[in-house]
Amino acid sequence: MPNPENAHRAKCADFRTIIFVAYGQMGLLDLTGAQTVFWAATRCLADLGLPGYVLHTASLQGGPVRTGEGLVVQTLRLDDLLDEPINTLIVPGSPHIRQALIDSAPLVDWLRVAFGKAWRTTSVCSGAFFLARAGLLDGLRVATHWLMADLFEQMFPRVELDREAIFVEQAPVWTSAGVSAGIDLALALVEADNGRDVAMQVARRMVVYYRRPDNQEQWSPLLQSQYATD
Repeated sequence: MPNPENAHRAKCADFRTIIFVAYGQMGLLDLTGAQTVFWAATRCLADLGLPGYVLHTASLQGGPVRTGEGLVVQTLRLDDLLDEPINTLIVPGSPHIRQALIDSAPLVDWLRVAFGKAWRTTSVCSGAFFLARAGLLDGLRVATHWLMADLFEQMFPRVELDREAIFVEQAPVWTSAGVSAGIDLALALVEADNGRDVAMQVARRMVVYYRRPDNQEQWSPLLQSQYATD
């Protein structure tokens, strides 16, 4: 028999709504790095006469949300978006992830519900902690920030953490390493949706390296050599 969840995911793939899940003390670049990729992709696609993405930043209560860096982001209410098809959920990480899991505990329940409605679910950096707490990563290989690897393995022993990967795809779940790796993840998602040429155009607009491969080490040999020289 056809799997209703798979049918729903296939339907959602035709829509371009992306929800960035906001919460107090989230990392600013975790959020805005990926957002900028999809914003730039929408401009590139418009030039080609193709549909782009509809981007929403939303939190449990809606309204202003203060990031870990202190900038306040205005958000919609997450529950108000559940009735429309969701292409992608993106959960940013937080430099204060232990406290964020406590302060935003109801977000875990929301993610369990939203997971079944979204075509794909992703996380940047320690956003993987929220997905793991919701039980969405059990048995999967995932990525997170290297600084939080020990804590992640202690808290979620049923999840296979890849300590080196920049990002990991375990469809319909994608996870990435820390901070700027969210840009690599978003470029990979744009490529998966629209092809390599569009993703290359986005990278050029953002003046970034096209994207690091998913299996590149987080602590790269070049960075190691620079650190040793310094």
